[in-house]
Amino acid sequence: MGTILLIGLLLPVVYLMQLVKNKKPINFKSTKKTVVISIVGVLLTTMLFFIFSTNHTSFWLYLIGALIIAVIWALLLCACYYFYQVLSNNVKK
Repeated sequence: MGTILLIGLLLPVVYLMQLVKNKKPINFKSTKKTVVISIVGVLLTTMLFFIFSTNHTSFWLYLIGALIIAVIWALLLCACYYFYQVLSNNVKK
């Protein structure tokens, strides 16, 4: 199960790695795209985890937790990428 969750969390990382590779600046559009990719990845893995888990926890708790984690994860990744751009002097004003 941990491997499936790891794959879902790595989807936005792969997207941001493509931005780094192409030296594209982080902006609001790429941040929104990262959040959407993160939400999709985390929700899919959470649904798989819920289906195959034997816990008797509410489905809605899993869903709300997944949404919160996905948004926070994507914003942290975008912030790290922005600081990387600032420190490497690649920010275009």
